[in-house]
Amino acid sequence: MSLQTVLFGRTVRLKRALQKSGLARLGYRDPARFWEELVFPTWEEGGLTSKGYGGVLAERMGELLGIGLRVVRKPGHSPLLDSVRRFVGLYFRHSWIDPGWKPLFQGVSTAFNRSCNDKSAICTPQDTILIATDHYAECTPTLCRLLHGWGIQGRPILGQTHSHPPLLGERGSIFSRTKPPVFIANSADLGAWKKDPSFWVKINGKLPLQSFQRILLIDDFGYNEQRGDPYADRKRVEERRSSLLRCLRSFGAPEIGVFPFFLESSVTDAPLADLYEEYRRLVDNALLFLRETR
Repeated sequence: MSLQTVLFGRTVRLKRALQKSGLARLGYRDPARFWEELVFPTWEEGGLTSKGYGGVLAERMGELLGIGLRVVRKPGHSPLLDSVRRFVGLYFRHSWIDPGWKPLFQGVSTAFNRSCNDKSAICTPQDTILIATDHYAECTPTLCRLLHGWGIQGRPILGQTHSHPPLLGERGSIFSRTKPPVFIANSADLGAWKKDPSFWVKINGKLPLQSFQRILLIDDFGYNEQRGDPYADRKRVEERRSSLLRCLRSFGAPEIGVFPFFLESSVTDAPLADLYEEYRRLVDNALLFLRETR
């Protein structure tokens, strides 16, 4: 949902963030070194635990720089912790939901009082939106905050809704009285990747998958990540897609439609104008897919 998230990792932007955050002063001014020494080795732990991006980066840097975990975790002023916090803050401030998706999320609220027969709507009152993602723990409150800015309630599948100003009609139940929520399932909260059965077992406990007439899936399956990122390996992408669909079918989903959100332009080095144009076209086609398939 966020083109800016992957663009943040392009060499020029990442160099700027490393400088601005202070990580460059600690020896991480080279993006290649940042990826190889900090991100790739910590992704498994970062994406499956509550430590967050900041937590795994700080621990890894503490180990590599010989600072020690006790000192890294010590409250108070720490150049390392301050730099990591600034970097993670920059990353998530750039991870906004692309405005092209706004009709989808606002469509739920708009359609809430519409007739189900209104074929012009992207969503109907019976539609449920689930954001399922492999991400760090900080992603969940970020999504809740961004959705709130659009007047939409974000509801994590596990745990409490993250703090934000109360929405009109919110009464603490899983459904608002005025607007249906957008559910959020994050691998860091569920302790499992979304290709794994245990991820969907936990979702199925809240949203019984066999109760839906159909499931419409929009996903890049990791295809659009930075070139060289092991997560974006094409074989892994296909395995991830196949495994995810097997999981959904195992819970008795009667019909599954898939829109592969694959950018053919490289997010690593394609001209930005071309990338933005292709992304907007894909979003438009994805919304058309939802409208025509529902």
